[in-house]
Amino acid sequence: MRRMILAAAAAVLATACIRTAVDPVTGRMDVDIESPTQQGQQWTAEIAGQGSGASITGNAVARVIAGTTTTTVTIRGATAGARIPWHVHQGNCGAGGQIVGEPSAYPAIVVGGDGTGTASAQIQLQLNEAQRYHVNLHESPTNLPTIIGCGQLDD
Repeated sequence: MRRMILAAAAAVLATACIRTAVDPVTGRMDVDIESPTQQGQQWTAEIAGQGSGASITGNAVARVIAGTTTTTVTIRGATAGARIPWHVHQGNCGAGGQIVGEPSAYPAIVVGGDGTGTASAQIQLQLNEAQRYHVNLHESPTNLPTIIGCGQLDD
């Protein structure tokens, strides 16, 4: 009886650490095995410039802990003094998608004299592993439809 209880407990623990989802792009099953000691989840993106922002490079890191997502974006090669709005969006780069959380939660990146800038945003919801997300950099606060950089967030 004791062995059966231990086996059942081990099975419950093992299934609690394995998550599965269907990738909406490829249609394949994605199995994600998590450590039971992991605190939160981390998503990363390499940002590539587009159009008038072609010289921009950078990265984004989104950390999900206890239902809150904190995302930090760091860029290089931007125009000194620029204010660059950015958001985490649902979907893939180039396909648009709804902004995740409140748009006002994302402060603009203020670019320094050396062409670099960093900004962080905290939203009160958790990214979902079964969905795709990306970070868009917008040309300016008055020209949000023009995307000058994008990075696909991967977990």
